[in-house]
Amino acid sequence: MDSAFISFIQNEIVLYIIIFLLSYLIGDIPFAFILPKLVKKVDIRYEGEGNVGARNVLHTIGKSYGILVGLLDFSKGFVVALICLFFRLPFYITFIAGFAAVLGHDFPIFLKFKGGKGVATALGFLFGLFPIPTFATLFLMLITFSIKRYYLFAMVIGIGSLPVLWLPLFKHSIKEITATVIFLSFLGIKRIIDTPHMRKVREASGWDKR
Repeated sequence: MDSAFISFIQNEIVLYIIIFLLSYLIGDIPFAFILPKLVKKVDIRYEGEGNVGARNVLHTIGKSYGILVGLLDFSKGFVVALICLFFRLPFYITFIAGFAAVLGHDFPIFLKFKGGKGVATALGFLFGLFPIPTFATLFLMLITFSIKRYYLFAMVIGIGSLPVLWLPLFKHSIKEITATVIFLSFLGIKRIIDTPHMRKVREASGWDKR
């Protein structure tokens, strides 16, 4: 095999590993943990619903801080998407990088792998790749939440709209939609993983938000 070709393959692999690690470290930045610590000296992992995320910050620390954390978490995924687009990475490598960012958010090494659910980071990543349909998904989630006032229901409706709306309305390929659905399915798995801890913290804190 030609040595130049082997060198090219090796360089590509090194680039992909660097992108994966960088994406994980970007996702690893625990804004939902840092802000409450700075503002009120509390560990968000054991307050409210026990989730290291914007929603928990909003209800336990304040609306403005919750919105700020949501935007910062969103930006983590968005930045990773921009990095992938800048390097013109292959489709499957791009989604692996997005998964790494969500993995970093959900299992941050700085917090002994006790992170959030990754919804904002995942949507930020998708917004970087598919801005118009992702905006439509976010808008649908907002409308649903304004009607039902139930965050989990709004999230399920918004994410569930992807395969229904993206193909006929936005002309995305089956490959793109399938990769997106698989990518987002991890969010549901993470919620299942977090349920015992969150139930324990909710009982202790008296959390009753939907």
